[in-house]
Amino acid sequence: MKKSIALTKLIFSLITLLLLTGCLGGIEINDLEIVTGMAVDKATDSESILLTAQIVKPSEMGKSSGGSGGGNKNAFWNVSYTGKSVFEATRQITYKTGNKLFLSHDEVVIFGKDIAEENIQKYIDFFLRENTMRPGTLVLVAEGRASDILDAGTEKEKLPAINAANLVKNYGFTSQLYEINLNDFAGRLISSTTSPIAPLIKVATDNGKKDVAVSGMAVFNKGKMAGTLNEAETRGLLWVLNKIKSGVITIPAPDGKGKVAFEIADAKSSVEPVIKGNKIFINIKVKQKAILSEQSTTENLENVQEFETLQKSLTEAIRHEIMTAYNKSKELNSDIFGFGDMLHRKYRKEWKTLENKWKDIYPQLILNIDVEAQIAGTDLLTRPAAPKKE
Repeated sequence: MKKSIALTKLIFSLITLLLLTGCLGGIEINDLEIVTGMAVDKATDSESILLTAQIVKPSEMGKSSGGSGGGNKNAFWNVSYTGKSVFEATRQITYKTGNKLFLSHDEVVIFGKDIAEENIQKYIDFFLRENTMRPGTLVLVAEGRASDILDAGTEKEKLPAINAANLVKNYGFTSQLYEINLNDFAGRLISSTTSPIAPLIKVATDNGKKDVAVSGMAVFNKGKMAGTLNEAETRGLLWVLNKIKSGVITIPAPDGKGKVAFEIADAKSSVEPVIKGNKIFINIKVKQKAILSEQSTTENLENVQEFETLQKSLTEAIRHEIMTAYNKSKELNSDIFGFGDMLHRKYRKEWKTLENKWKDIYPQLILNIDVEAQIAGTDLLTRPAAPKKE
């Protein structure tokens, strides 16, 4: 929330500064339209795309309201135009705006599901080439139309594009999705083996109001969306990538009469590929500390025996998430972990013969998963709020 407010204030300050100075690098501010988000969908004409840009309304940014659902005027204007290419559409939009789009503060680029399934590679090219785009701009894939995401209002944000960006950037609360920017996506796209991924975003309806939600990841194979990872599969991926920040792991209580929920307090992982004979091993080591945050059983878990049982269950839960992610990646025939690139870096000579066969080799990898799970505390309680058992 603090990051969200800070980002909105930054944009407002920038607009104010530009209005006061009146120009930017020799370009008059009145000749620019500040963009905070862009969406790319297929147009009704199958040969064209529909580009939507979310443009800031400086006159509305300083007013107190909470997005399009607040009852006041929107602080943004969503303008769309079709074109044979993304670049053409950005220029054609000037027929409606009268001014050139200013992309340096674009927070997100959202691709519709139809674009992702066709081939995202030819549509992302413009954003990678454009010198006013920031490499840190986030890439998202909509479960439906990308333009719908920019239309969904939010109670706490004036700009839907900023809201979408913040939802992704705060992935660490659950570690069940991951932020991917243009630079990250391009790095995976140019790899001969590593599959690109991007967070999924969708429009959700709550009490008749449209809002957006993020969950899971889209997986690409040769530029085309091959499928998706659910929340558990995504976290399995992040364990391997060493990108876990926090989250909740819920496991059965030792007595089998309830559940125990742990918060991930710290997590570190490393991966080492090893070739032995004609087999390839992927050695994964995970060290994790967790806090016992909730239990639905009345059993007193504050003893060595119960802790050991819980730690074993945590270990198995983490191992299961990693294997679930790997098995899903095999179904999609997509190396989402980057194991191929890891082998390339360590075994450059051997890789020359492995690269062309990687599609067949990947499903045959042997994963050795070593998990060290430690319970580091129990928050404020040392035992449940229940009568002592006789």
